[in-house]
Amino acid sequence: MLLQIYSFSLKVRPHTMRSTEKFSASRLLLWFRELSWKEKLFIILCILQGINQICLGLFHRPIPLSSWLDFLFVSLAFLLGVIYLRRILHRLLWRLRNRLIVTYILIGVVPIVLIVAMLAISTYLLLGQVATYLVTTELRRHNDLLRGTAYSLGWQISDRMKSGSAEAAALKFLEDVHKRLPDFQAVVRTSLGTFTVPADAGMHQFPEWSKPGFHGFLFSGREFAIAAHVQSGVGTQRAEVFAYEPADEELLSSLLPETARIQFRDLGGHDRSFASSGEGVPQSFHIGNVVFPLAGNSSAHRFRSLPQGWWDFTVSWGTPIEVRLPDGTQQSKGFLLGVESRPSLIIRQLFASLGDIAGTLKLVLLGIAGLLLVVEGASLVIGVRLTRSITHAVAELYEATLKVKAGDFSHQIPIQSTDQLSELASSFNHMTLDIKRLIVESKEKERLQSELEIAREVQSQLFPKKLPKLKTLELRGVCNPARVVSGDYYDCVRIDSSHTAISIGDISGKGISAALLMASIQSSLRAQLALIKGHEPESTERAEQSTAGLVSMLNRQLYESTTPEKFASFYCGVYNDVGGGLYYTNAGHLPPILIRDGQASRLSVSGMVIGAFPDVPYEEHFVQLYPGDLLVAFTDGVTEPENEYGEEFGETRLTELLLSNVNKPLDELIHAVITAVNEWQSSAEPADDMTLLLARRL
Repeated sequence: MLLQIYSFSLKVRPHTMRSTEKFSASRLLLWFRELSWKEKLFIILCILQGINQICLGLFHRPIPLSSWLDFLFVSLAFLLGVIYLRRILHRLLWRLRNRLIVTYILIGVVPIVLIVAMLAISTYLLLGQVATYLVTTELRRHNDLLRGTAYSLGWQISDRMKSGSAEAAALKFLEDVHKRLPDFQAVVRTSLGTFTVPADAGMHQFPEWSKPGFHGFLFSGREFAIAAHVQSGVGTQRAEVFAYEPADEELLSSLLPETARIQFRDLGGHDRSFASSGEGVPQSFHIGNVVFPLAGNSSAHRFRSLPQGWWDFTVSWGTPIEVRLPDGTQQSKGFLLGVESRPSLIIRQLFASLGDIAGTLKLVLLGIAGLLLVVEGASLVIGVRLTRSITHAVAELYEATLKVKAGDFSHQIPIQSTDQLSELASSFNHMTLDIKRLIVESKEKERLQSELEIAREVQSQLFPKKLPKLKTLELRGVCNPARVVSGDYYDCVRIDSSHTAISIGDISGKGISAALLMASIQSSLRAQLALIKGHEPESTERAEQSTAGLVSMLNRQLYESTTPEKFASFYCGVYNDVGGGLYYTNAGHLPPILIRDGQASRLSVSGMVIGAFPDVPYEEHFVQLYPGDLLVAFTDGVTEPENEYGEEFGETRLTELLLSNVNKPLDELIHAVITAVNEWQSSAEPADDMTLLLARRL
């Protein structure tokens, strides 16, 4: 039916509205797909609950499994309620301001509310107890007054017994007593007989259970009374008086008329037997075998209203009392003396003894209360300002992080205070400046890295891509830079059909400067070799070139084109592929190792490093290579790496390593040397460039 209504709405609406409806339906479907399985199940259960209610309304029958449906619906609703409550709390407490508000409520408001509640409860209990104390004190005073009056009546009767005018004296005494106790009645027992005061009193004989000394409260089953049993005189002049007074509303309201309302309450459901004159309001009540007439129509009396201030409230309290039941038994449970009063009346009663000072004390208390309110208001204002300062500082930090996230490292947080949050803001400002500087340095480093990569590619072109293939000599070389570019150098250049130049060098320093100097030496050496190659002689024994002359020329050029601290160790040799002879000049370089017949020897050093002094003499040496001989030239990056104990790899270990692997192919021999050196050194990054140049006589 819903689909029919939906299609009908599409027919009556314009075409533009149809596209909107389709878009809304697609959005609704997309929204439903994004829901979790719990939410989808809850929606389905809601639909089923609706169908169930329709079936109950139309057919008065639920759908099948409706009880299980209700259980699942309630369970899932509770689960989703907990989930959504957590989400709401998370969103509510996301802002620091809300967290601070909750914290202040938990730390400040909740304890104050609890303290105020405890003070209110304690004040209520205290006021109720004070009011009860005032009432019980007044009742005790009235009971003492009744007992004292009974004693006075007894002594009056004892004094008049000899003259026979006891009853007349009692009636005369009663006229004076009724001014203070209008409902006072008594029964008197003497040696001459028993009579009542007044003559029409409802009590005509003593209660069977009463004894001299009794005083307290009586309960008839409906009404309460105050009574006292006293004895006076001795012998024939002895008189007993049982005085009583109904504790009706009129009496109770006269005790503390401007302070409290008083009631006796029977909470135990005791016997409520009473005598009644006809139907309606009872006129008397029984206590044992004695009939107590009610004084007047007490039910017609109403409590007068208590004075009330604008801030007053009613204080209702009570205390248990002991009463005598009609059978004479004493009962201390189930009877309550109820008191209603107001705080202003109780406080006025307490401070009544201060007189005029009470007003001054009241003003002092009001002043203290006003001061506390001012302090509380100031605390609230200061707390709000502190909260705003904290949340404002955090909000500025958050906005600054968004700026940094967007790439704006020039944003600075304004600092307006000197607290820890301002220090945090200042630290954040320094951090953004450092990040900005680091980004500039990083870009500069990337540029330098790019230039170094270009330099590395250029330098890689300077090393021989392919070593010459000679008939009687096998050559292999490798250079592992410590950095991107290397300051070491090796080269093999054919001079003519029978002569090949072999060179290796180590430039002072590392990095770009050493690499540039290495390129200068290589270009100079190749230029000189090219000139010699242009004058190739017909003799195959030796070309007309001198290694000492080449090294001297390189020394002069390097000295003139570089600063004094730049120099290089250099080894240069020329090999005759026909006879196997090697002419060489060693300018301060590590002497190459010659391994022949399982023995190792070192070639000679011909002079000092090149580039240090302008005119340095160099000598040329000759060595004959025989089949199986191995010549190894290397730089200090192979022998100087140190282990974790500071011990160098050294030329001795290198020599032993070469001797143990002399018969291996040159590539494997180079790999063995480099692997051994890398395992020896303690640092993962090489300390210097490692260069090897190996030549084996075939």
